[in-house]
Amino acid sequence: MFFLISQSRRSLSIELNEYFEDLGEKPCTKSAFSKARYRVLWSFFQDWHRHFIDLVYTHPRTLCTWKGHLLKAVDGTSIYLFKDVEVEKEFGSHTNQHKCIIPMARAGIELDVLNGYCTQAQLQPYWDGEAVFAEAFLAHSKPEDLRIYDRHFAGFELIFKHLQLNAQFVMRCKIGFNKVVAKFVASGKKQSIVEFFITAQVCKALQQQGYSVDSKTKVRVRLLRIDIGQAEPEILITSLFNLRKYPHCCFKEVYNYRWGDETRFDQIKNKLQIEVFSGHKPPAIYQDFFATVIASNLHNLICKECTLELEQVNADKETPLAINQNVSIGLLKPRIVTLFLSNKTTAI
Repeated sequence: MFFLISQSRRSLSIELNEYFEDLGEKPCTKSAFSKARYRVLWSFFQDWHRHFIDLVYTHPRTLCTWKGHLLKAVDGTSIYLFKDVEVEKEFGSHTNQHKCIIPMARAGIELDVLNGYCTQAQLQPYWDGEAVFAEAFLAHSKPEDLRIYDRHFAGFELIFKHLQLNAQFVMRCKIGFNKVVAKFVASGKKQSIVEFFITAQVCKALQQQGYSVDSKTKVRVRLLRIDIGQAEPEILITSLFNLRKYPHCCFKEVYNYRWGDETRFDQIKNKLQIEVFSGHKPPAIYQDFFATVIASNLHNLICKECTLELEQVNADKETPLAINQNVSIGLLKPRIVTLFLSNKTTAI
């Protein structure tokens, strides 16, 4: 399990040899490793990730917030897989412009953008939409969370479920999202409190899920127009109604925090190379996915411990220095086992 979170991305034989040499033990074969890994449920890594997050968030005073909220940006991305019958059956595929069938999965993460931790993650079939993991993450919502979504998530059903749980959100939508939004855009107003009415299709879907709704069901939200210097403004939907605590001027900054999610996906896909898998069965893919999320969070934890020292280094510099992620990730990899097995805080 330590070997898996150490982010092995080269030849498996080479990685195993180096790993066991560092432990002072005789290396095992690729076959022995494969047999051993499948005796471990992939959900172990999912639980390990959750336990890590629980430990971090038991000390809320050490965490950065915005007006008392933890900013949780939710986003998804496609993960390229490899040709295999079991893999395609589990995750599905996509047909590209050349009519080639490409096995793919859909990954979703919830990122605490002010503190850098991936607080929730999910790997699901490619045919499942982003709303699937968004609702799964919402089920674990905390009172202090403020969720941020791009316009691909906008929908009456997700808004309704947030309000049912009293979960706060900021969600971008298209200017033609519905007639109410279109009317708001045409009015030229900066903000307005409005009501959205349920559609017949959404009403039926919510009833099938056990919600008590009918054709008269509606939701009350606040619309905001954010001019970004382009032909079309950003239209945000939010559950934050307090105009004094949450004035119009603060929402551009809040929504821009969502780009932290894009940066994390870049790290996971390009620097941690999540699409380079160490096994060719669905359980191995799940293991590698959550092992990579754990490694990403460990990297963030260690980098945050360097913040004070970095501030001291930058005190007299016109151009501030930053931690090189490629170098720091490379340095972390061979030290992960030491990090967990040593009682010395200076071991790494």
